[in-house]
Amino acid sequence: MATTQGTAIVWGISTTNLTGFTAAVSGGYTVTGEDLGMEADKVELKNRLGEIQTAYYYNGRRTLSLKCYPSGSSADATSTPVIGEKVAVAAATDSDIAGDWICDSVSKARTNEGVVEFDIGLISYDGVTPV
Repeated sequence: MATTQGTAIVWGISTTNLTGFTAAVSGGYTVTGEDLGMEADKVELKNRLGEIQTAYYYNGRRTLSLKCYPSGSSADATSTPVIGEKVAVAAATDSDIAGDWICDSVSKARTNEGVVEFDIGLISYDGVTPV
């Protein structure tokens, strides 16, 4: 009766693969890490003895966390998507992550050597097409 939801590490995004958002740089991004998760909200209905009789899942969604840095001839250390903006992800070797996503979170870290790395959190809701 129970369904286990999990997270898996996948590798399949290539350089210059994040497009479709306002700040996208023509040189692209090099992705150094990907984390794909699938989740849903759950409701359990119990009988008067406290035993679960029915469980249903709704509001299905996928989350994708990318760790990347700007690369290429026009790389920009401040070029990130805006929260709520559509981001197109191209991944020739992984159909689970290829497609349109919604930017859910963005953070930036800079080392003392001047290296900038972005953490971009993306979300895709079942049945909702990002615009």
